[in-house]
Amino acid sequence: MSAAQITCAQPGAGYQRGYHFMHSGNLTADKTFYLLTVIDHSPEVKKLLESDKTLSTIKQQRIDFIKQHSDDTCKALSSLLTGFKWVSVDTAVLHKKVAQLYDSHPKPLDEMINQHLRPSGYYERFKKLSNKQLLLKAWAQCETGMNYIIDQYGLGKKMRYPDVDSVSYNVKGDDYKDLVKTMFGYLNEKTPKMTLFYEPSFIVAMQLMVINDRDEPARYEPLETKANQQAIQKAKQTQWKNYPFSSILVPGEGPDLTTIAIAPSGKMRCDLAAERYKKGIAPFIIVSGGHVHPFHTPYCEAVEMKRYLMNTDHIPESVIIIEPQARHTTTNFRNAERLIIRYGFPINKPALCVTTKDQEDYIDNVGFDKRNMRELGFLPYHDKKRIADHEISFYPVMESLHMDPYDPIDP
Repeated sequence: MSAAQITCAQPGAGYQRGYHFMHSGNLTADKTFYLLTVIDHSPEVKKLLESDKTLSTIKQQRIDFIKQHSDDTCKALSSLLTGFKWVSVDTAVLHKKVAQLYDSHPKPLDEMINQHLRPSGYYERFKKLSNKQLLLKAWAQCETGMNYIIDQYGLGKKMRYPDVDSVSYNVKGDDYKDLVKTMFGYLNEKTPKMTLFYEPSFIVAMQLMVINDRDEPARYEPLETKANQQAIQKAKQTQWKNYPFSSILVPGEGPDLTTIAIAPSGKMRCDLAAERYKKGIAPFIIVSGGHVHPFHTPYCEAVEMKRYLMNTDHIPESVIIIEPQARHTTTNFRNAERLIIRYGFPINKPALCVTTKDQEDYIDNVGFDKRNMRELGFLPYHDKKRIADHEISFYPVMESLHMDPYDPIDP
């Protein structure tokens, strides 16, 4: 990047494939709250936030909550956790303050946005906005994400899919309330190191995910140097023009039985994909699905489908890509496209979803498009078309890179 590119707002600038991600040591946090990870690696921005009196007051109030709750013996769960949420009053104050800080100190914030937020792809749906607007939207996503985690994994409010994503404990019982109180005692030791206004709420949210064993975003990572390394290397030498499709996407399905690693329908989908791979339709197979059914299953759909493809269908490991986090058919598409884009597959070439007829009918229905719009806010494909039994072609969209604050298990 030139100096002009770094210091000036660039509406329209988005993902850059050569971008190297910043890391906090907590990959789950990095994926859901990348803005906060980047702030922690941006000394000038960090100093700007630390020195603001309004923000320091917010930080201290929430640190005081942690200290108070660590000694509390009688408060209800809602009283313990609600104070860490970002309510409308907080949002108004913070929105105004962030805007003021940008207006008075644009250079360090522009550098952070142009060097990290835009090229990361995590804010791809905001790329047409000015840097100031993008920053405000990115912070709003952080507020939403923290609130969602506190509501769901702290207070046990209803989630989109409670059968697979809900809190691990009975939130109405004394045991969970005692566990949360213990959590505050544990977090109290960390408060002296908190210098940024969002850290008390952020650390409470992340610890709630820890005590509920929701570490799915970090499992199997980094895929690039582990499970998918061979395929990524092979992709660099692939002659894409020799194939009608860039890849074959196989959506997973959970068996709903703790004694079964892969569902019968999952095996059928793998067999269908293997047949097409052997015909030379595409150079890679992407198997997509996380730890979904049954609740807290030890089996990952993508991992088990890869094992089946290798052991039963004799597909070489070097052409199988796992996407081990998707929890729904919507995110099978979105997450597979993330890998297609990040691994350098041509996005002007269609991909092929291969699945059993029941799911094919569902994906082909307009109701699936509506569900994507309702839950993701966009269609994670374009020109989706049913071309044969068990086959739906589609093109990836760059918006699939954008992270979702409403799904901390698979943001």
